[in-house]
Amino acid sequence: MKALEFLVGKEVDIFNPHDTEEVDGLMASGRILGVREGWLILANPKSGDPDFAVNLAHVGMIAVRDLAPMMEALPGGKLHRLHRPQAVEPDDEK
Repeated sequence: MKALEFLVGKEVDIFNPHDTEEVDGLMASGRILGVREGWLILANPKSGDPDFAVNLAHVGMIAVRDLAPMMEALPGGKLHRLHRPQAVEPDDEK
């Protein structure tokens, strides 16, 4: 989770993995207060109070917003991908 620490304090839009041109996959918007045990802790954009969390297992993309709201590149201009664990095959399919 250390790789995501640079997001703390940033205003973000969080999208699910099924975001496409046809389907808006926006799950949440807010300021990230912390990253703990696989969860993003977010603050309500209006009040600033911590009020919800998003499990990283359900996140497809995190877009950092500017005040404008414009997206900005991640540090170094690189794409950070979240590596998901391999799905475990049920015993009856082996």
